Amino acid sequence: MVKFSTVKASAAPGPMKQTGRLTARMRQYEDYVNSVKSDEAGKLTPEEGETTRGLALRISRAAKRVGKSADTWVRDGSVYFVVS
Repeated sequence: MVKFSTVKASAAPGPMKQTGRLTARMRQYEDYVNSVKSDEAGKLTPEEGETTRGLALRISRAAKRVGKSADTWVRDGSVYFVVS
């Protein structure tokens, strides 16, 4: 079971800052989302160490960050997505 307690807001540690590498990857996925036109679908093929689930999640989150919505699906080992 989890242990819950409260602390003064001034005593709570601040959130961790993102690394430059993470920021760059987030920007890369936002660029993928912004590159897909209304009559196109994007396609992402995972490389070593990547999963289709991870790619789909990153695309969905990137779309939210840029104020859009992405529908994703996996077919033949690749992630496809359309943006609206």
